[in-house]
Parts: sequence; structure tokens; C-alpha cells
Amino acid sequence: MRLLRFSIIVFIIFYACEKPSVRFSERQISEWRAAHDLHIQNIAREFKEEPWSPIPEAERTTFGQPEYYPYNAEFRFQGPVHLYPVQDSITISGSKAGDIRPALKYGWFEFGYQGRQYKLEIIKIFPRKTGGEAHLFLGFWDAGSGEATYAGGRYIDLEADSSGSYLIDFNYAYNPYCAYSDRYSCAIPPLGNRLPFAVLAGEKKYKNHP
Repeated sequence: MRLLRFSIIVFIIFYACEKPSVRFSERQISEWRAAHDLHIQNIAREFKEEPWSPIPEAERTTFGQPEYYPYNAEFRFQGPVHLYPVQDSITISGSKAGDIRPALKYGWFEFGYQGRQYKLEIIKIFPRKTGGEAHLFLGFWDAGSGEATYAGGRYIDLEADSSGSYLIDFNYAYNPYCAYSDRYSCAIPPLGNRLPFAVLAGEKKYKNHP
């Protein structure tokens, strides 16, 4: 009887501590998957046709499209960006020596994944040239960086709605231009933005580039 009572208590504690997973309808997932496929097709067209393409010119005729994981709604999150009360001035280094960019520690985004909470730093980077605009920067590494995905980390563009809620969809995580050519210098993500699990979503590494 004591063993049964103990087992029930353990089950209740375990169940209470587990956060319910976010469930999406099949229709939502289907719509997101279609939009994601279209997004990849648009990138492929631009990378092959636009003069600003990061793909080396000699490779554009044989370039098909960037390789992405299949859309996975498990890596889609929405919530606020929490602002730091004091936004300290910092610098963000680029991947090439001497590339230093003025920035602020802007805030952080918190999300839950497989029963644990994680936090990613959001940095506000200021333009280095007159007339440019400051932008919010979310770069990260994960357990797959350097293997299935680019070793230098990936980026996510921040999208806010009218309520101030941000969509952080790792399915749209993309490689910086350094992943395609050594002629670029790309912002290095904050050292704290290292996720201990593999993010099986977003863009994979290009060819044999590290």
C-alpha cells in the first residue's frame, strides 16, 4: 500500500512539473509549412539572380536552393522581448579582424523547450556608416553548430506584432553571408547564446563550408 501511495505521489509531482506542450492544429502547421517552402523558393531565386547574392558568381549557375530542415512547429515560439532596465553599451565583433560594431545589450527572449527554460540575448547594433539604421540582432549557436549547421552560428530576424509580442521561429534561422563566402565579415553571436540542444530547424550549412 505504501509503495502504491508513493508511486501515485511521484506521478502527481512529475505531471505537475511538466509544462503542457503547445499544440497547433494541422491546418496551422500546413499553412506555416507552405509559407516556409515559398520562403525558401524566394531565397533560391534571389541568390541566383540578384547582384547582391552572397553565392560566389562562379557557383550561381549550379546553385539550386539553400538546404533547410523540414518545417517543425516544435521550434516556433511567441512572446515578449524583455528589456534590460539599463541597456549597457557594448561592442559586437565581426568574423574578420578589426570589425567592431557599437551596440547595446537590449533585452532577452525566454522560451520553454522539452520542460526547460532558455534565454537568448537580443542585441541592438548601431550602423557604422552615416545614414544607416540600428537593428535588433538575434544570433545563436546550438549543439548542431559545426556539424549539420554553420559553425559560426545562425541568425533569426525579429518580427513584432501590434501587441509587442515577437515571433521567434527557428525554422527561419538562416546562415550569415560568411557561410557562403570568405569575403564577408559577419556579426558573431553573443557567447551566452549557446543552446545545449540541437535545433533541428532552419538552414543547414552550405556545401562543405565549416
